[in-house]
Amino acid sequence: MSEVLREKNRTGSTAHRTRCIRLMLVGSFIGLFTPILGFLIGTIVRADVTVGGLEPLLFWMLIGMFVGMAGTGVAILGALQWVSGKRCA
Repeated sequence: MSEVLREKNRTGSTAHRTRCIRLMLVGSFIGLFTPILGFLIGTIVRADVTVGGLEPLLFWMLIGMFVGMAGTGVAILGALQWVSGKRCA
């Protein structure tokens, strides 16, 4: 069983490339859509309520941007793993 797992996790294998592409796609979608979702949530929340002295639109947009940056980081890590796997194969 460990030989199968070792072969699956080998850099440059088909499973490794699939995992890297999946990381790139998921990270890109998160990076693209969470700021939009933050803007949407900020417009839905009542305008007369402030969170930590910030308007709700700004607060939720910032939260969406931080989550989007994390998603973009995941996409970049997936791309770097994919490129290094292609170089090693």
